[in-house]
Amino acid sequence: MIRLPATENERLLSSVILVFIAYFGLNSVFFAFFGEDSAQVPYLITLSFLGGMILGVSFFLWTRAAADGTPPGSVTSRNIEILKKALSDDESGLIDLIRGSEGVTQDSIRFKTGFSKSKVSALLSELEKKDIILRERLGR
Repeated sequence: MIRLPATENERLLSSVILVFIAYFGLNSVFFAFFGEDSAQVPYLITLSFLGGMILGVSFFLWTRAAADGTPPGSVTSRNIEILKKALSDDESGLIDLIRGSEGVTQDSIRFKTGFSKSKVSALLSELEKKDIILRERLGR
């Protein structure tokens, strides 16, 4: 499977997991201090939920700010057009195809472009060497 580097979903999933951990963690702490029969239970549940949400959103925004300083060699939508000018027409076409269908296989690229198997492999190897795409080995 061929895909462009993506971390947005990973950051979002981490934030959601952090919300649940914070929610259940705060609930446990509040119930340990106040007891389950306390009249303050509805307020404590609300406070736990809000604390978890604030922590999750803060983590998501913090990781986005850290991700804005993209490492060298990474491809973002801002610099994709500049990058395509430095690539050959075939490589540029492959980038468009990969961006259009995230997670495309090498075999489907071959059918969509009409290139030979060896040409697709060589072009993808060249793009991978330049850190423009990530290739994930499937199967063997």
